[in-house]
Amino acid sequence: MRPQVFVAALALALPLAGDPGFVATADAQGRIRFAAMDVNNDGRITREEWRGSARSFQVHDWNGDGVLSGNEVRAGARRTRVEDDFDPDSLVLRDWSAERFRSLDRNRDGRVTRSEWFYDAEGFYRADRNRDDALTRAEFLGSNVDDDREDAFADIDHDRNGRIEAGEWHGSRESFEWLDRNNDRVLSRAEVAGESLPRHDSDLFGSLDSNRNNVIDRGEWQWSRTSFNGRDRNNDDVLSREELGATTTPATAGQDTAGTSGQAIVVDARERWTDTGIVVRRGDTLSFDADGTVRMSSNPNDTAAPTGSASWRRAPNSPVSSHPAGGLIARIGNSAPVYVGDRTTRLRAPSGCSWA
Repeated sequence: MRPQVFVAALALALPLAGDPGFVATADAQGRIRFAAMDVNNDGRITREEWRGSARSFQVHDWNGDGVLSGNEVRAGARRTRVEDDFDPDSLVLRDWSAERFRSLDRNRDGRVTRSEWFYDAEGFYRADRNRDDALTRAEFLGSNVDDDREDAFADIDHDRNGRIEAGEWHGSRESFEWLDRNNDRVLSRAEVAGESLPRHDSDLFGSLDSNRNNVIDRGEWQWSRTSFNGRDRNNDDVLSREELGATTTPATAGQDTAGTSGQAIVVDARERWTDTGIVVRRGDTLSFDADGTVRMSSNPNDTAAPTGSASWRRAPNSPVSSHPAGGLIARIGNSAPVYVGDRTTRLRAPSGCSWA
């Protein structure tokens, strides 16, 4: 019998943003970021205290421990270098380090231009303080300006009204006022993310192939070794244009891929598992994009989004007890369940799982 994927999908409805006024602080006296959310003044921001979307909280929870603390709330701090998996549908830069600046500045002129940039246009626009279509090292590092560039406009616009009020903004007051070009005390999408900016000035392969030899070697690759190896079908340590665009691994080359773009699975929260009917094979890459809420008990406040319980509570007897109760999980056949959450997630079907 062919293996089956068991997943859950939801329909999201998040609460509106809270009190008006800036929710972030990043001043010279060392007050923590998001200080207005720190209700008990313990220097940490829990998910319950967070005024914003679950996705936005995840963006700032660098170590994934369910609380914002330490460098995560220190003004001017940047996350340590992370090895991202390549996702052609969501090229968001998380690593704003000096090392990443050097890797992007391929002609070594001390600037990263639009032609050298292949990440999302919004991050570039937010960092380009003088609007000259190039990022200097100082602009890229942005250590003196808290512009919250890792948070997308859609993540900050918590009430989904197409604009960002002061109470929704997570950066500094200075950056809010700088972005608010018409001084109307709200930020439009154009002010935060730019207007009609293409993601790339050239094709992605051409941007990565800095030495123009028609292949991408490991030194030119900007993401994880795992994602490189998964596309290197002939194991020659370089990627061709065809390999870059591949969505299957060598083990599945020439076979049908699991699922189709836009396929929706609706889950009855009263059922323990929902069989999607999607057939997968060892090595297939699975993508999930979940949205929604469920109520987990008679208490109307006991709700869960795909990331899990709104109160961030755990359930010791749940299939994946290391994450908040009620979160979206998946399994293949009789394999162990894995946590999916609410963001677009790519999983590789394991070779050691138990096949039905």
